Amino acid sequence: GPAKEKATGGGHIRICDMHPDTFEALLHYIYTDSLPATVTNAREEAAVIARDLIVAADRYNLKDLKPVTENKLCKHSFSASTVLPMLLVAEHHQCWKLKDKCLVFIAAGRNTRAIMATDDVEHLARRCPSAVKEVLTKILDAREATPSNPLMVSVDVSFYIYALIFMVPLGLCVLLHVLFP
Repeated sequence: GPAKEKATGGGHIRICDMHPDTFEALLHYIYTDSLPATVTNAREEAAVIARDLIVAADRYNLKDLKPVTENKLCKHSFSASTVLPMLLVAEHHQCWKLKDKCLVFIAAGRNTRAIMATDDVEHLARRCPSAVKEVLTKILDAREATPSNPLMVSVDVSFYIYALIFMVPLGLCVLLHVLFP
């Protein structure tokens, strides 16, 4: 059919669901076949733009952009504030290498409390409950593989209690949603 620009009369298309920096990076990739410096630097903003580029790559069917961006993100250092949103994007856009890197980072245990303290935990639980199960499984597997340390017993017990408190209501919500849609 006719182009959308013609229908709007002024030749303009408004893109409301993408940050301008992400759109600029998308255009840079389209015209140069390379990621711009805003994505390749080591700052946390670069990871956010790269994460959004994966979403844009799927939306605009740019098949080469997604793996390039995923590889870049896999080399990026994660933080407690970026890992769960990254995991959600990886899960929704089939970026399995990125998903695995996120799970490994979470299971490493250095930032577990900081990660669990973010609002992203609830967001991940609502949008992708299966990913929450994978996170918990990965953490538990890592804890079981680590030699027992008597000083860690209290931390382990509190983690299991927190996991139960978090997972039981989530499981009930999912069950009620299935039973009473």
